[in-house]
Amino acid sequence: MKRFFLIAVLAFLLVGCEKEASVMATEDTAVTTTEVTVMTEAPLPLCVSPLASEHFLEPLDDYSWEREFDTEYVMIHFTSAVMLSRDNPYDIAAMRKIFEDGGVSIHYLIDREGGIYCYMPETRAAWHAGKGTFADDERLTDKMNKYSVGIELLAIGSENDMAQYLSKGEYRSLDKSLIGYTDAQYESLSRLVKDICERNSIPFDRDHIIGHEEYNLQKSDPGELFDWDRLVK
Repeated sequence: MKRFFLIAVLAFLLVGCEKEASVMATEDTAVTTTEVTVMTEAPLPLCVSPLASEHFLEPLDDYSWEREFDTEYVMIHFTSAVMLSRDNPYDIAAMRKIFEDGGVSIHYLIDREGGIYCYMPETRAAWHAGKGTFADDERLTDKMNKYSVGIELLAIGSENDMAQYLSKGEYRSLDKSLIGYTDAQYESLSRLVKDICERNSIPFDRDHIIGHEEYNLQKSDPGELFDWDRLVK
């Protein structure tokens, strides 16, 4: 007896990264079902605090690595363009160019008015910590970038903090309003660090929120003028 075959495709359903297809074939004997699963790799979302606006240094691979490990620390820095301009050391365009030309990066930068810029998403390991050691943890030796989120505050430190950048005469000629940190910066920094710690399950304490100078003794940021009590005690 001549056989007749009827093939019907019942459904194709795409869910996330999984694609499932069920094909049912019938004839005068049995019903068979074949299920095929195809996996496609999806990139991690570019995690950015909702408090910040995105100003990524592109392409990301030129300024960061893919993150390999969970974030365990938040590192605080200060920066400025004072060596280029003592009258206008906080120009955002100039700061961005310094990062680009230097091949370095930071996750977040906070300007003098408390505005928060994201230069690198948290899913990338930014190049901000450099070489150093911390807490006698061998994992961190020269590898803090891989375990931390870095935050830059636009600020100029004390005369001692800036000694490697400015002569005493140059420092003392600065407009005093440019030195130290603003109330708006402390407010934004507190909110940002709390957000980072909550999302990454990082304890909000001084063992996990640290200054660059605590990792690399050659550095002086956030320095003598930074009031840690306004962030975490």
